[in-house]
Amino acid sequence: MQKIPLSLAKVGMKLAKPIAKANGMPIVGVGVELTEALIDRLDGMGIDKICVVGDAVAASQSPTERVLRLEHLFRRLEGDEWMVQVKAHLREYFTIKAASEAAQAAQGQG
Repeated sequence: MQKIPLSLAKVGMKLAKPIAKANGMPIVGVGVELTEALIDRLDGMGIDKICVVGDAVAASQSPTERVLRLEHLFRRLEGDEWMVQVKAHLREYFTIKAASEAAQAAQGQG
């Protein structure tokens, strides 16, 4: 489950939690699959965040994009030796994952 901004919602995602108005009245229930019309309706109602099943944001980024994003995410932590090590491990992991996905894609084409 992941809480995401409505702007990142995509058609086909499923809600992990119900969406309710400020007064607590439910609008949409758990497990409902998002459609373009529903996303537009929620936006019109001023709903800005929703909880969806799975890791929606991570699934939308390739490992290569994640490696590039690490610099931004860790930009304020360069003085912390532990966080520098964490960043190095993440960079290595995502680099290996990107290479693995590229190899699998090349095998599928060949």
